[in-house]
Amino acid sequence: MIKGNLRYNLISLLCSISVAIVYMLLMSPSSIITTLPTAFATTAESMFQSKSLTLPPNIEHLVILLPNEAHESQYPGDASYDQRLINQIYVPEKAIVSPGTLVTWFNGDADHDHKITLTNEVNPENIIFDSDDFAFNEASNPIVLNDTGTFNYYETDVNNEDTHFVMNGTIEVVDQQDLNENTLAASSSNSTSTLGSGDTAGVLMVPTEDIDTYVQDLKSKGFAIDSTHNFNDIRAGDQQTLLVWTTYGMNLNEIISTLQEITPGLPYS
Repeated sequence: MIKGNLRYNLISLLCSISVAIVYMLLMSPSSIITTLPTAFATTAESMFQSKSLTLPPNIEHLVILLPNEAHESQYPGDASYDQRLINQIYVPEKAIVSPGTLVTWFNGDADHDHKITLTNEVNPENIIFDSDDFAFNEASNPIVLNDTGTFNYYETDVNNEDTHFVMNGTIEVVDQQDLNENTLAASSSNSTSTLGSGDTAGVLMVPTEDIDTYVQDLKSKGFAIDSTHNFNDIRAGDQQTLLVWTTYGMNLNEIISTLQEITPGLPYS
């Protein structure tokens, strides 16, 4: 009789819990759904959505991409907006790195020269780096950012149709212990990420239909593929892929040389 009562009480308890859960889902779905983890986004997907990339301290070199049509205005309604492929001027537009990180910019904007002017947010009138002009399929001179802080970089006079358009990007240099737990979790959430095992990271944008070719080409030259993310471009709705790559033990000249072999073959050029 006692066992029967225990079994009855246990079944009643489980039923009550089930009813409570169903009630919570029906009465306040938004409060529950919004607390579900979003840690399954890949590095590439997260960067596409947020325009930001947080790098672990083992990444000593970052190659920031100027995508094709980066010189076209990113503001909807401007004359040149519909010429863009991706709504990011630089990829990533915001980078969060550790002190001592070497940063260079790679020009994937076909037939357009660019330059980088870098300032410290504390004293924006003081230019701490000027890359001089660097052509399509070339990399800028690198800079090592040893001090913590927020560094903004820009380029003006890039578009004759939209003369007010300024290309802007940001690099935050922070000690890892200063990052909040959510930021650290987001940067390491993807178990297949190669960011934690490389010393250099960067991005390419390629047509999705050719992604397998580019992945194999990069891997054959010693690159690792962290992640990819497909999206429809602004200009024509064609599918493009953001590809986050890493390397380990390769010097920067060797890395840039590999990128220079790939970029002229892209249909953008």
